[in-house]
Amino acid sequence: MMEVKKVLSIGKRLQTILEEAEKESQQKLADAKRRSDEMVNKARAEAEDKKSKAQRGAGIDDLIKAEENRAEKDAEKIKDQYQQKIEAIKKISKKKRDQSVDLVIKEVLP
Repeated sequence: MMEVKKVLSIGKRLQTILEEAEKESQQKLADAKRRSDEMVNKARAEAEDKKSKAQRGAGIDDLIKAEENRAEKDAEKIKDQYQQKIEAIKKISKKKRDQSVDLVIKEVLP
């Protein structure tokens, strides 16, 4: 009977650990996406502002295009960096899950 209670207790702890890891990873994913979106939007706004200013002048279309391309490349680079961070966060959750399983096995199987 004690073995069953011990297993149930471990199961509850594991469930709590997994839930916390999932919440943490979801929060980090949301934060990373929000920051990425903010950076992309900022880059677009800057490019649009430069374009607007350039349209008031003459012969600056090439400069605008170059700045827009640079802003898009920077935004993609940032997006890729956040995607890599997201993947790393997902791996952390898997690692915690694996550690939890190992804990159960050690507790249940002497």
